[in-house]
Amino acid sequence: MSPMCLKSALIPDTGTMQKQRGSMLVIALFIIILLAILSLAMLRMLAASADSVVSEVYGQRALNAARSGVERSIAAAFPISGASSCLASDVFTFANTPGLLNCGYESRCSVVTVSDDGDDYQYYRFTAQGSCVAGDIVVSRNVSVEGIQ
Repeated sequence: MSPMCLKSALIPDTGTMQKQRGSMLVIALFIIILLAILSLAMLRMLAASADSVVSEVYGQRALNAARSGVERSIAAAFPISGASSCLASDVFTFANTPGLLNCGYESRCSVVTVSDDGDDYQYYRFTAQGSCVAGDIVVSRNVSVEGIQ
């Protein structure tokens, strides 16, 4: 093999080098765009997950506030001692209660007299709606209890 043939075999053709110039730039740009799209998708999933957690936590707090309203109405309607009172409407906001800040409830009590074979019974319905506010998110839960005396 002549030295000229050996030299030409070791040095690539400049025509193919010209065709390949810039291909790494295109590949790098494609990878950067792909990673940016994946990052945006992850950010959206994290934001949705955070909103879901906030709604779940404040939903439980609103449920606890509604339960407090129903229990307060039941305690007023069936006191251990003293006169009973069925509050038509009671509104309360938790101001200094840890865990229920920015929460409150609105409870109602209604009484209906029911007759059965000459006996009169008092049919009670207690309802409360608890709600909590977290920024621009408002979460509410309803609780209802019925009883007869």
